[in-house]
Amino acid sequence: MAMDEEIKTKKKEGWIESWFVIEALAMNEDTVKSSLENHIKKLSNVKEVLVFETKFSDVQKVDKPVKNVEVGYSQIVDVKLFAKNLLTLIKVIMLYGPSSIEIIEPNELKLKAEEIQNISNTLAALVHQFAAAGAGGIVITPEK
Repeated sequence: MAMDEEIKTKKKEGWIESWFVIEALAMNEDTVKSSLENHIKKLSNVKEVLVFETKFSDVQKVDKPVKNVEVGYSQIVDVKLFAKNLLTLIKVIMLYGPSSIEIIEPNELKLKAEEIQNISNTLAALVHQFAAAGAGGIVITPEK
């Protein structure tokens, strides 16, 4: 099926159209380019996602990008995609780490309780993974 037809089909089926900006930073130019290209290939292979446009920026040299690093290289990619549903979109956001996200269509979504429950459980599992890795976790509100 041609890409234009796939896009029309996804819109008709109510898939969520989004625009992502994803940025990568590495110690050398070749690494940032290959890593970001590989990252987008993996995103394109997600079953319930259709990546239909990518625009890679030129690699930029960055002075002192992080502590104790004198020079790094940064590259950005704009990605337009469709996600089958909100749960898929949230999983893709968590796994592929866009810096910015814009929802293009639809303007509104009607969710069933089951979908809200699945999203909630997915987010709760992520919080517990962070806690288990020692990178944060559950915030307990102190008594006043």
